Amino acid sequence: MLRNIIHPKTQSGRFFYMSLIAYLVMGISGCTNMPRTDKPATSIARAMETRSFPGDLKSVLKAAINSLQDMDYTIEVLNSDIGLITASRTTEHAKAGLANEKPEGELSAGQKACLAIGAVAVIAIIVAMIFGDDGSNDSRPLLGGNHGHNDGPDGPKIYRYKVTINLTELVDGETNVRVSASGEIEQDGKILSTGGVHEMEFFQKFFAGMSQGLFLDQNVPVNN
Repeated sequence: MLRNIIHPKTQSGRFFYMSLIAYLVMGISGCTNMPRTDKPATSIARAMETRSFPGDLKSVLKAAINSLQDMDYTIEVLNSDIGLITASRTTEHAKAGLANEKPEGELSAGQKACLAIGAVAVIAIIVAMIFGDDGSNDSRPLLGGNHGHNDGPDGPKIYRYKVTINLTELVDGETNVRVSASGEIEQDGKILSTGGVHEMEFFQKFFAGMSQGLFLDQNVPVNN
């Protein structure tokens, strides 16, 4: 029986077998996205996303812009009056994991897709068992004559990130910086997953760039 499933003799059996393989290839690629992390508690997330820097709003705003550009982000919105910056980046390489923001106990989109793939695979195997052997030795080619056709994803995964920065000038000569980031993964025009960015390394890199920029601005003399 197993041999009939793996090597079906009828045209119908081979059709279902190849359809199953193609479906599993597409499904597995969707189930192997970048691992998602759990969204932290609000207090923890705010602590990661917030820093205070010495200097007025204008100088800290400049440092934030330079740090974003060093991380290859493109500035989309800049409003120095209210201290708002939005920037984005598109790349074929993952730069930060996306948070799993579903309610506790609810399956993610990827998990639901994998369950659906498993169900279809079981149904396809049952159908292949039913049609897999009718006693004939039909050696005709598969429909269309294409034995190596693969309907799986063709294009690369595209990672898009968006950052929003709010700056608030404090009364003690400091400026408070709050950063929020989100992202999405796309392949062949289909959104595979979306979520917020809550990785400590991501914010550490951004704030370290700001600190370096402020230090250079305050300590490197300007040549007249």
